[in-house]
Amino acid sequence: MKDILRCNPDFHGSSRFDCVIIHDDAPGITCARLEGLIRCWLPSGTVLDLALIHGFTRSKWKPRTFWKGCRILDEDKNSSIVGMSYLLRGALMCPVSEHDGEKAHYFVDTVDPDMFLRGNY
Repeated sequence: MKDILRCNPDFHGSSRFDCVIIHDDAPGITCARLEGLIRCWLPSGTVLDLALIHGFTRSKWKPRTFWKGCRILDEDKNSSIVGMSYLLRGALMCPVSEHDGEKAHYFVDTVDPDMFLRGNY
């Protein structure tokens, strides 16, 4: 993965937990926030790199001005674990307001041409 992803509760004095796009069998794009990175050494000598994530699901909240391709996702409180090999790239999820604990986020697909192509299905 070319992206540099951050997952740190104390990144230069504040927390930073980046978001990612996950490759799974769900239709469309699956986004999640990294909450922890785990490396497991199995007795067989195999090393597993895992990510603890909070997924995003479609939100019922709608903005006053809705535009074509607008995707609003709610961050789930439940955690799950996925293999690092399933993380495709970083994603930009922007909170819809500045309220603490805001769970609704805009999916920003205009970061670069690759994101624009992946984000417009």
